[in-house]
Amino acid sequence: MKKSTLFVAIALAFNSFQSFAQSVKGESITYSYVKLPSNPVKPKPAYYQSFVTAAYEVENQKLLAQFEADKAQAEADYQREMAEYPNRLKAADDKYAKEMEAWNAKSTASKILEKQVLNENNHPVKDYVAQPYRRTINPPVLKTSYDYNSLASTYLFIDGVEKGSNNALNYMVTLQGFDATPAKIVTEQKAEVSIVNNVKTTNNVNYYHIEFTYRHPMSFRVANAANQEIYAAAPAEFTEYKLYKGAASKTQPSMDVSAALKAMEDKCLQDNLKVINHLVNDRIGFEKTDETFELYYVKSKNESHNDIQDAFNAAQLGFKMLTTNEAQAKIKLEEANAIWKKALEESDIENKKARIDKDVTIAIYFNLLESYFAMRNTTEADAILQTLGRMDLSNRDKKQREAYEQAYLDLKLRMAANGL
Repeated sequence: MKKSTLFVAIALAFNSFQSFAQSVKGESITYSYVKLPSNPVKPKPAYYQSFVTAAYEVENQKLLAQFEADKAQAEADYQREMAEYPNRLKAADDKYAKEMEAWNAKSTASKILEKQVLNENNHPVKDYVAQPYRRTINPPVLKTSYDYNSLASTYLFIDGVEKGSNNALNYMVTLQGFDATPAKIVTEQKAEVSIVNNVKTTNNVNYYHIEFTYRHPMSFRVANAANQEIYAAAPAEFTEYKLYKGAASKTQPSMDVSAALKAMEDKCLQDNLKVINHLVNDRIGFEKTDETFELYYVKSKNESHNDIQDAFNAAQLGFKMLTTNEAQAKIKLEEANAIWKKALEESDIENKKARIDKDVTIAIYFNLLESYFAMRNTTEADAILQTLGRMDLSNRDKKQREAYEQAYLDLKLRMAANGL
């Protein structure tokens, strides 16, 4: 959820809260939970199949076929010319011999007249017959082919649904091909300071780096066994070029960017497939999602908040077991919730000397909101959000409350879509 990054930032602020001999502390906790689909397929499918295909493979095959045809034609031409070569040599020899016979038949006076008076040199010259050679046929530039089955099994899956073919959902991604603009060398000036004999000098120094832009458009489609479309899209973000910027140096880099291009092609392919898989799972899958937040406890010199520490320990264990042992996880979370709710009975937000003062009260409320979120308990959460809404909160606490409000709004929509 988007509230995650906010919680981490707010934790530092909580850590500084002081109330006489007690202070609120926070510890970053990461746990996994199953996010409900926003648009579930009904009835829930039991199986899915995933595939990756490339729209450019047809063009690749055409280019390869033309390449093979051109090579075959070049070889045929070469063999034909080699077969004709001896006859062409003989024809040149025969022609030269005949011309020499005619030349030798001329008188010396005629030869001198042609050369010196008429300025003509009619001495026969043997025709040059070039030896045949094979024409070089350059291979075509093809878009990269992949092991499409491996790509599908690695990156395309629907959480909460088993892989199988019986009445399965068909999940297909179509690659349009990696595309990159020509690389160029970019020059930037940077000011550098040098000190010689205690004299400071600032000089502008040229730095050079390689730049190119790249993209890999893709589309995806999920259909049921009857080929009825469930979800399909061609994310616009995949058509936008991203910038590659190489490391800067004082010497001009090589224009051989083949290694960088290959690295960006692989990264772009993997990143885009992950984005697609998240889109699909967010909509129709039961996506296993990681959540990071701050779980709060109270540090006190006289151990007067051992109950809050006990709740912290129980909750921490419950969150970590949520996707491995849900039943036991809920028991531990309920144990923590009970302790927190009992502590709230002592809440006195106007008394800074109270054991459960304003800071501790707010911390407990946020702990409960995270616990209720993990357990999908929106009713209890609504009551806490209303209470927080009536309190005089700091700006950071207001932002945290608003983040929870958005998270619970999304949760309610997903629960309603799934009939919960």
